[in-house]
Amino acid sequence: MRYKVLAVVALILVTVSLLLFAYPNVSKQVIQKKNDEIIEQFDEITDDVQNGDREEAIEDGVINEDGYLIDDNGEIVSDYPVVFQKDLDRLYEDSVAYNEALKDRQDLDVDFSNAALDLTDYGIYDGVYGYINAPAIGLNVPIYLGASDGNMAWGGSHLMNTSLPLGGESTNTVIAGHTGYFGMVVFDYIPSLNIGDTVSVTTYFDTLDYRVISKKEITATETNDIYIVKGKDLLTLITCARMGKSRYEVVCERA
Repeated sequence: MRYKVLAVVALILVTVSLLLFAYPNVSKQVIQKKNDEIIEQFDEITDDVQNGDREEAIEDGVINEDGYLIDDNGEIVSDYPVVFQKDLDRLYEDSVAYNEALKDRQDLDVDFSNAALDLTDYGIYDGVYGYINAPAIGLNVPIYLGASDGNMAWGGSHLMNTSLPLGGESTNTVIAGHTGYFGMVVFDYIPSLNIGDTVSVTTYFDTLDYRVISKKEITATETNDIYIVKGKDLLTLITCARMGKSRYEVVCERA
């Protein structure tokens, strides 16, 4: 009887070990599939921007309250919520103004979990400002505004009071993502980027290509490289290292 119990215990331990070994890979596949779907939808929405603005469209019965196109009977006729050109124009103008203000005064003593802009004010309800892609490491994740727990777990998170990803002189867009956070694989592989590798950022407005110019491990409190550098057009990626005791940072410059 004793040997049977030991055999059962051993089988359980082996099974648990196998599950723990497989979990990161399975989790990565699940999360990447979800992110690929989010990015695919983003591209479809961007290709199908509607004329006018959201409020007008609701009043005219063009969309429902959730942003889906509807017919005369109120039946949904689109596969995803749509966005409107006037709302995107306002978002662009406000994003530019946000970046310009940072050139005069960049205060990084802020709560980075807060969003630079509230995208719902522009008829965008999925929270996605764009996405970041690095072919060399298979990185393809949405960009959310604000490093909240939810945003950090599922995608790249823009840090408040750093430049929004529009490019231009004297800008530094800082995007943070988790590494090995309960299987949430976001920026796990950015240390594998090499100098010269391409990192692209796509938004509603443009796709910008950057090249990796430096990579290093920094202390958990170091902030030197997330400041704007006069005349430079930078993209900085940050993730945790050594179980959160330090940070890993990749700095890219506009190609």
